[in-house]
Amino acid sequence: MASGTDGFNSSGQQALDRFAQMMIERMERMKASDWRQGWIGGASSVGLPQNVTGRNYSGSNSFFLQLHSAMKGYELPVFLTFKQAHNFKAHVLKGEKAFPVIYWDMLVRDRDGKKIGSDEYRVMSQEERKKLDVIPFIKAFPVYNLDQTNFREVQPERMQNLLDRFKVPEIRDTQGMYAHSALDNMVTQQTWLCPIQADRKEKGAYYSPSRDIVVLPMKAQFNTGTTPEEVYRDGMEFYSTMLHEVAHSTMTPERLNREAGAKFGDPKYAKEELVAELTAAMISHSMGFDASVTDNSAAYLDSWITVLKQEPKFIV
Repeated sequence: MASGTDGFNSSGQQALDRFAQMMIERMERMKASDWRQGWIGGASSVGLPQNVTGRNYSGSNSFFLQLHSAMKGYELPVFLTFKQAHNFKAHVLKGEKAFPVIYWDMLVRDRDGKKIGSDEYRVMSQEERKKLDVIPFIKAFPVYNLDQTNFREVQPERMQNLLDRFKVPEIRDTQGMYAHSALDNMVTQQTWLCPIQADRKEKGAYYSPSRDIVVLPMKAQFNTGTTPEEVYRDGMEFYSTMLHEVAHSTMTPERLNREAGAKFGDPKYAKEELVAELTAAMISHSMGFDASVTDNSAAYLDSWITVLKQEPKFIV
């Protein structure tokens, strides 16, 4: 088991191992020919996973709490600690197991080996910090979903408020396709980091780094279903594709500075595809919809599984 000296303490390493195993199991399942869902599964609520006090979880915690909620069939992506349950006069139900939430911490020592507290370190200048040894590491703490507690029974009013907040509105456009006004406005008003073209026929969707533009087929081109439910989901495919490509547009040097790889099959290209897929999955799920995995990304499933088995921390 890894120790804190190489970046992970035991609880952090166990959490990473669990995250990696979740992704491996999900990817193995996605390879089946009958897989019709996206990365996370059908979205039943609108909003990012949050603490019972209303604070959203971020980064990989948000994604894995979404995935965990979907896999377990929890009604809401709302979590609390054992102590918080007690503060709300609730308790964790017998036999329920916690899920880890991770956070970064650091071990700081001066040249004499004296430990420096986090608060003291944060107020130091860059010059003072250069004289210190800093070892970042991951810690984890356990949380429980509301469904794993009797919160609903002891806090019915708070529970109803949460249910109302996360309720998914069903909105269709004139063609019967799923519609999302915020994403539509982002295109019509051109408020994204770069232009988004979606008003003419295209053979496929892509982000062009040289032109710094996201190009999408028209929404009507996604309308290929034969039943009302299929047509409705076709709308979700359009928005999911949009989110995938706008995620790619954050990779430029002046933005998040990710190396994308030169061509399909390049390991860096594969990693960038995973970034875009999981970003789109997390955002779309938080907006109340889910879409299928792209053909490009499906081609990388085996390579991603291999990497995760060798290096679990790759997922964060």
